[in-house]
Amino acid sequence: ISICALAISFSAIAQQASQTFTDAKGKKSHEIILYSNEKSAPFWSEDFANGIPAAWTNSTAPWVYRGPSTSPNQNTGSQGAYASAGSPIASATASNGFIIFDSDYYDNNGTQGNFGGGMYPSPHNGELMTDMIDLTGYPDVTLMAHSYFRTFQGQAFVAFYVNGVYDSQVQVHSNLAVNEGTTTNATTLIRFPLTVCGNTNVQMQFIFDGTTQANSNGAGYYFWMLDDLELIETPSYLMDVVDQNHGGWDIGYASTLGVGMDYTYKPQIQSDANPYMFEMTMANVGAKPLHGIQMNVEVFNSAGASVFTSSSDTTTLAVLDTSSYLAAQTFAPSLQGIYDMSFWGSSDSISTTNISEMTAVITDSVYGRDNNDPGGAWRVGRICGGLQLANKFDIYVTDEATSISAYIADYSVVGTEIYGVLYEVDTSGGSSSYIWLDQTNDYELQSGDRDDWVTIGFNQANNLVPGMYMIAIGGYMHPVDTFGINVSGPAEVTMSMIYDDGSGCDLGGLTPPAWYWITSTPMIRLNLGTIHVNNINEHTFNGNLSIYPNPSNGVFTIELDGNVKYDVTVNNILGQTVYTTSTTAMKTTIDLSSFEKGIYTIELKNNSGTYIDKIIVE
Repeated sequence: ISICALAISFSAIAQQASQTFTDAKGKKSHEIILYSNEKSAPFWSEDFANGIPAAWTNSTAPWVYRGPSTSPNQNTGSQGAYASAGSPIASATASNGFIIFDSDYYDNNGTQGNFGGGMYPSPHNGELMTDMIDLTGYPDVTLMAHSYFRTFQGQAFVAFYVNGVYDSQVQVHSNLAVNEGTTTNATTLIRFPLTVCGNTNVQMQFIFDGTTQANSNGAGYYFWMLDDLELIETPSYLMDVVDQNHGGWDIGYASTLGVGMDYTYKPQIQSDANPYMFEMTMANVGAKPLHGIQMNVEVFNSAGASVFTSSSDTTTLAVLDTSSYLAAQTFAPSLQGIYDMSFWGSSDSISTTNISEMTAVITDSVYGRDNNDPGGAWRVGRICGGLQLANKFDIYVTDEATSISAYIADYSVVGTEIYGVLYEVDTSGGSSSYIWLDQTNDYELQSGDRDDWVTIGFNQANNLVPGMYMIAIGGYMHPVDTFGINVSGPAEVTMSMIYDDGSGCDLGGLTPPAWYWITSTPMIRLNLGTIHVNNINEHTFNGNLSIYPNPSNGVFTIELDGNVKYDVTVNNILGQTVYTTSTTAMKTTIDLSSFEKGIYTIELKNNSGTYIDKIIVE
């Protein structure tokens, strides 16, 4: 990429509270663009409210408009057989429509295995050219656009023409690997070549290149969606936050045993061993160098009180350069609960950018990477085979794996059998292999499980020493697609996986059985061990203690060998008390059936001591 042509992409996720206690916000921010104060208003724009302009030129394999009056409408993304969740672009004006080149659908017509059977088989290109744009008086121009792109072998370019003659082109989202995609609300900034700026008759051409790059499994795939195109004058000082994280994915991981994933739900014991490490990746997309650039972070508890602040060292960032920054201090919350994190950049010439926000939760035992906001879903029990959907987790201090929780898609069939699997991830050979450790009994889906969490316990707790593990939810081949697992938020590279058992689903080009990594995070969580504190033993309360059934539908029994007075307290995973009672009976029935499904902590206490255990409400 030359100094006068640059494409930068970044993303934003804004979650709305819809689940049990909070939505944890994923890898990106609320704010989409971070400018200096001198940002100019767009002098040209297109939001496709009226479809693709009639004066634009389309290709044989066409870009198409999705809007309120089309079928499918703006609520549908890719129709291809391998487009994962099929979500549409999440642009600012998505409600009035967007444009898409659906390479996946064009090749297979939406049918798995139907390679080359679509209306425009790959290899193919999608080329959409604007009408003439007058750049007279604009010596330095930047294109800003919402851009949702996923690739197998396809590439995204913006080409530039002057007086109808090709000048140059810039590749967009060039950092994506095979099968990787941007988030649905990604935004891209494209700096115009200086040879194009200032001319009277300029055209842009948006190219999905599905011919130049290929491998043994084919060319093209998957899609490119665009919306809200704007041309602005490039400011002298323009800062772009490419990414931010609280796991140490770019830099901080090197000082830990793990890889630096963002955990939206993290057990207290793992947090103590692996504190939050705050990072931002920022780019200088302005016309002049940025001096004194640094990242800043502040953390607030659920009451809105500031509990932590930190900043990185300062550097100079050259024009069109990108760099990652690590906050000088880590943060290990002392209390369970919700923590809101505010990130912003600053420099000598930009006092502060807009604030990017993330949210994470410190829990008692739940380990999760999803945003707790169901989006699309992966089909797991299929006509073509029984697949497995999985997430990886780093264990930083010895613990126990007791159960797996998963969010069941609303289309799942009652009576379907599913199961959970625990793997150890072995990276010693230079690539990951997965060692089977344990599997749950089959669980039969109930009517109330759809569009909700289900927890499946292992027959016994599995000891986990520090290292990487993977948990999966699996299903079986069936004459109809029987169940799915929702996804929520983007996944770090190779940290979420899907397993093709070789029965005929043919998820990709590998020889089955094979694992493939996916770009969205499945709503699958690892539940860690039972905690015993304060002189707890089996003889507390003058006898052995039993809690059954566990898991339960919320109604369970506490049984002792003898009559003794004790207090019962039940807390949710945030440590909030949801139920209390006192009893002297040998058998006491507790009813939590009106509460949300999930993991709860039960505490029994008297003068002899305290007993704490986990109970699972299914």
